[in-house]
Amino acid sequence: MSIATNIQKRPGRTSYYVRVGVPLKLQPLLRRKEIWQSLKTTDPRQARDRAAPVIASYRAQFADLEQRREPSPADLQAAVWSHYETALDRDGRARAALPTTAEVQEATNKLAADIEAGRVPWTDDPLVRLNATIEVIAMKDAAKMDREHRAVQLDMLRKHLASGETGLIEWKADDVIQSERLLIAKGSPAYRDLCQRLQRAQVEVLERAAERDAGNWSGVPADPIVVPADLTQGKRVAAPGETLMELYDKFKAEKWGDARPDTWDQNRKIVRLFAEFVGESSHITVLTRKAVRNWKQELARWPVKAADSKAFEGLSFRKVIEANETVKKPPISQKTTNKYLAALGSFARWLLQNEYIDDDVMSGMYLSIDKRKKNRFPFSEQQLHAIFNSPLFGTCLGDDAEGKPGNVAIRDWRYWIPLLAVYSGARLGELCQLLTADVRQLHGVWIFHITEVGDEDEEGSTKSTKTGGSMRVVPVHSRLIELGFLDYHAGVVARGEQRLFPEAERDKRGYFGGASKFFNSYFRAVGVKVDKRVNFHSFRHNVTDAFRAAGYLDEQHGVLLGHTKASTTGRYGVLPEAPLRDRVAMVEALVYRSV
Repeated sequence: MSIATNIQKRPGRTSYYVRVGVPLKLQPLLRRKEIWQSLKTTDPRQARDRAAPVIASYRAQFADLEQRREPSPADLQAAVWSHYETALDRDGRARAALPTTAEVQEATNKLAADIEAGRVPWTDDPLVRLNATIEVIAMKDAAKMDREHRAVQLDMLRKHLASGETGLIEWKADDVIQSERLLIAKGSPAYRDLCQRLQRAQVEVLERAAERDAGNWSGVPADPIVVPADLTQGKRVAAPGETLMELYDKFKAEKWGDARPDTWDQNRKIVRLFAEFVGESSHITVLTRKAVRNWKQELARWPVKAADSKAFEGLSFRKVIEANETVKKPPISQKTTNKYLAALGSFARWLLQNEYIDDDVMSGMYLSIDKRKKNRFPFSEQQLHAIFNSPLFGTCLGDDAEGKPGNVAIRDWRYWIPLLAVYSGARLGELCQLLTADVRQLHGVWIFHITEVGDEDEEGSTKSTKTGGSMRVVPVHSRLIELGFLDYHAGVVARGEQRLFPEAERDKRGYFGGASKFFNSYFRAVGVKVDKRVNFHSFRHNVTDAFRAAGYLDEQHGVLLGHTKASTTGRYGVLPEAPLRDRVAMVEALVYRSV
């Protein structure tokens, strides 16, 4: 008979096993990708019948776990304080129920009367006498017995705290996990941490009880973790449709036209990190200045390119930071931290405008960065010489060997884009996305029209510029014409290509990451170090310096670099003849001894 593929015999075993896949989200929690369970039978028919309830049981467990959430700091704080308050309240009620001296005396008198009347047996046998008086003794010694029991418990708890044992408090940890629907596996480091916190709370309870034994009811916790819960952080649960991420999606739907799709995707990922930090199911009132401040402080420990690291795959915000103590990736820069804060800030501004929150939570939160400090630098004259006198700009061995001398003249995007960059100041992405129609004559002058205007390319990706003011008209430098750029353009047009550089492909995010990696790798290969200080973007700084060396002010050459406000000229490429002549003069002032 046929049997399901998830019912198998394991090597060296005679019984059938059922194999159940663990959902991706739960794999870090359960520490496995699949579960094998013996069906305790060698008969395939019985195995098939027994597998169904086993699979159903595991799926029910998975469904329960998937509905749980990672504990936030507020959850832990609330659990500790709740246990402290509840246990102290129970202590107070237990004391109120202790028998008074009058009640003990009354019970003693009643016992004596019952003995005398023969209602209670009384002989010389010690066991008979103990049985008769045990209730009165218990009433008389109740307070003393409670004190002794608490002293023993306090001593044991302190020893357990010192040794890492958790047995005395696990009942409470299990109750917290179940009642709060927390995603904490029994025996895990997070579970032990919760137990330790609850034990510390119980120690404070017992110390308060000892003070009450001495008549002092004014004691307060000395342990810094036993403090009232912050009700603004993750304690209130959002109504359906009003979690942080659900509200973010409403914000995104309303403001879709304000940013590129990729920007929305990246910002959503950033806001989700904040949601993980404070609790994804939390009420929107979790978004407070204090919460933003605390998140900002944690971002100082957030590893660079965390999403690209397999070491952090499937981990939450806090778990990534904990894991990085071992991985030791460097933290993100202050500039990137401000980028993260800005992603949250635009969302917070919308929430304030729509009265979901009542405070401008981002005011004063951004890091102050010295804008005078340069993060990127132009290529030096020696570096420019190394680049433009390398084999790619003469003849090389060919594909995948562009840096080695040979007989192949490469004249596609790899050759032209650096030359266009150093003679126009255009960004890498702006050059890669150029259409053949963006290179044309205007008043007899060949120009680049750097714009978002134009049809989608073959992959369906749309053109973009950094800002509306980045759309601009830039004259084609005479040096590019000497090198044969117009011939290249004519050849691409003759082939019927829509894009000027069709081989420069977009990545999954819509960027030209492959081109960026190629150039940075090539620059290293020819002896030009590429890092945060110099990379392809450095050509843009070379152009700026060349303009300044020619005597042009920043506000004059800003129109050629896209540093001005959006204009009709930029959008449609229509420019009067006189201003165009001025731009030609500026572009022709770009002169390099090494290019």
